[in-house]
Amino acid sequence: MADQHTPTRSGPDSEPPGPLFDRPGEGTYAVLAVAALVVASAVFILLVDRSLRRPPEMPEVLQPTAAAATTAVPTPQAPAVIPVTPEPIVIDLAVPQGPFEQLPTPTAVPVHTEAPARYFLVTVQSGDTLAALASRYGYSFEAIAELNGIDEPYIIQIGDELLFPNR
Repeated sequence: MADQHTPTRSGPDSEPPGPLFDRPGEGTYAVLAVAALVVASAVFILLVDRSLRRPPEMPEVLQPTAAAATTAVPTPQAPAVIPVTPEPIVIDLAVPQGPFEQLPTPTAVPVHTEAPARYFLVTVQSGDTLAALASRYGYSFEAIAELNGIDEPYIIQIGDELLFPNR
C-alpha cells in the first residue's frame, strides 16, 4: 500500500518531482539563455540608452555669457541664387573646302573555285555486277575494271567502293 503523502506516478509521462532547475536536460539551457537576454536588455535600457538620449554637457568655457545672451546679433542672409543659362560654346573647326580624298574603289577578288572532282565513288550493293554498274553510269566494264585494278573474272563484293571517272 502506498503512503498517502507520497504521490505515485508511473508510465512514460511521469516526471520526477522537484523544481525545473533541479532536472538536468531539456529546457534548462533555453530558460537560462532567455533570462540572460532579459537581464542584458534591462541593463542596456537603464544605463546605455539613457546616456545616449541625454544631450552632451557643454564645458563651462563654451557656455554663453549673460551679456552675449542679451545682445542681439543679426543673422546674415545668404544672397539669392538666380539660375542663369550659360552662353553656348561655339567651336569653330576648319573644314577644308574642295575635293576630298576619295577612298579607293574596292575591287572584286576572284573567288577560288575548285575544279570539279575527276572521280566519284560508288559503293557496291547487293545484286550489283561490274557490268551493270558500268552501264548504269555509261562506261564499259573493262574501263572500270582497269581503273579499279580488278582482274578477270571481274568479281566484286558487297561494300566495295569503285572509282568512276566524272564527266
